[in-house]
Amino acid sequence: MNQWARKNFEKDFAHGIGPKTYEKLFELMLRLRLNYIWPAMHEVSKEFGDTPENVALADHYGIVAGSSHCEPMLYNNVHWNEKLKGAWNYSTNPDSIYKYWKETAKDRKDKEAVWTMGIRGIHDRGMESPPSGIPERITLLEKVFKDQRDLINQYVNKQWGAVAQCFVPYKEVLPVYDAGLKVPDDVTLIWVDDNFGYIRRLSNPTERKRSGGSGLYWHLSYYGGPHSYTWINSTAPALMWEEFHKAWENQARTMWVINVGDVKPMELGIDYFSRLSWNPESQKTDAQPQFLKAFLTEHFNENVAKLNDLLTEFYRLGTVRKPELMNRDWAISLSDNEAVQLQADYQRLLNLETSVAKSVPLNKQDPYTEMIGFPARIMAETGLIFMHDRAIVYGANQATHHVEIDRLKAALESEVNNYNNKIAGGKWQYMMPGTITGQNLLSWNSQVAWPWAETRKPDTTKKAIQADITRNASSADEQTPAGTAKWSVIPGLGNSGRAMALTPVNLNLSWKPGDAKAPTLNYNFKTDGNSAKVRIDFMPTFRIYPGMQLRVAILVDNKFISTTEVPGSNGKEDENGPNRNQGIRNNYVSALIDLPSLTTGTHKLSIRAIDPGVVIDKISFYKN
Repeated sequence: MNQWARKNFEKDFAHGIGPKTYEKLFELMLRLRLNYIWPAMHEVSKEFGDTPENVALADHYGIVAGSSHCEPMLYNNVHWNEKLKGAWNYSTNPDSIYKYWKETAKDRKDKEAVWTMGIRGIHDRGMESPPSGIPERITLLEKVFKDQRDLINQYVNKQWGAVAQCFVPYKEVLPVYDAGLKVPDDVTLIWVDDNFGYIRRLSNPTERKRSGGSGLYWHLSYYGGPHSYTWINSTAPALMWEEFHKAWENQARTMWVINVGDVKPMELGIDYFSRLSWNPESQKTDAQPQFLKAFLTEHFNENVAKLNDLLTEFYRLGTVRKPELMNRDWAISLSDNEAVQLQADYQRLLNLETSVAKSVPLNKQDPYTEMIGFPARIMAETGLIFMHDRAIVYGANQATHHVEIDRLKAALESEVNNYNNKIAGGKWQYMMPGTITGQNLLSWNSQVAWPWAETRKPDTTKKAIQADITRNASSADEQTPAGTAKWSVIPGLGNSGRAMALTPVNLNLSWKPGDAKAPTLNYNFKTDGNSAKVRIDFMPTFRIYPGMQLRVAILVDNKFISTTEVPGSNGKEDENGPNRNQGIRNNYVSALIDLPSLTTGTHKLSIRAIDPGVVIDKISFYKN
């Protein structure tokens, strides 16, 4: 959006996103019934509060202007000059930082706002050192809270009642909070996802009694490590529903914020978020198909069934792998059967988009392309490029596959050019990046590590072993509920597009390992009398709060085998950890379980619930 605003829409502002752009954004928010914003805060943007007209416009439109987890007291420090102002470190330079917080409190004292408490590093960096120890950081943050609240009490207008405040324990700050940081009771705790859509934790029973309540900060778009994804919106509405309804059921209801990046590519996701947040309890397990039907009927009204099929498959393939996260390592790690199936799926998506596009009326071609056609083609063509590159790595006819890669690359570049320069008469010029692999995958580009820019020798030793049988979890031969608790198919969720979630997701539902009354999924399978293994693919969700776990019990022929914890669910690792680093990219983590020696014939695998929050996607059987 910055490139678009700076070079196209708001050229006279000279700083990218400014009042003219914000006014359009505020209008959009009101149409969607949204009323709270964390403004642009990256180096390429001028600070929101440094342009008084921005603040005045927010107030005029009734938009509550807050600030992100790294902008305490509504102060954006992205251009903080350490040579002139000293270090951005409250333990070594409190007077200088306090001075700017005081100025902001005076400047924004009579405007509606939610004041963000705490401190992190400059821009989006972690907390500065010293201190580096958690006990010392707790002491520092509690001092920060006191000083910030003193400023609010002294300067900020209380004509609407108590001044709204929030604390966002993001990234390195969450372990500090979990170690015992005392946050004032009236400050709203904004829980966070792991930047890839999975909520790291929610409130425990004691925290649910706080007067400030709790909320959620969640990413529809992400700019940062281990990898950004900002090009297109491929996050399934079903995942949004699964995580947000979990937040709602566990009392995170005070404030919801989503990161939408450049806004324009995230249109469908923003629309669904607005509907979900306006009436969370109206959304059920079929939230995605219901939303797609309503959205497509409202905006297109023709060929809704075909458009629905196209978007449903687009979101499923986006769950398999977002285009921004595709790379050679991922492609060559696929088993041969997986690669063949994926190539067919990408080609089918491309063919379906071509067919659907022909049926869209001329007067709706532009919005169709912007919201549906362009993202679908990006998904399909990027995926096909990596499947052809994989074939080259494994020794297929190089000339044939290089020709296909060149053709697909040219098609992508043509589609980006069409989006930027032809749609709506060039209205969106400079909005979409192209197929250049930047030296820095955090810079403004597609963020794809395209094969034509690869310099490393491919590692073919990590190719996945093909399972003998793979079943979607939703294909269970039998399931038994426990009162209102059951395993529910969530249309649109997971790699399968039909993952099974334990519903409802609240603290009242848990069972002892192997409890025969727990909700159970049963799968029949055959063995030849030799030893075997089963792999369960879970979606990489977290336990509800620290001290809980995320487990299921495994039985064979009604005999208890083991208790299995969802890998990476205990909150001890972040998105760089051994389970979650690939789990968040694949949207599954796997548990491999040895089965006991079994007689030749048919047997029954049972998966029984223990803890709330488990989502199962696929079951695979392997012969040893």
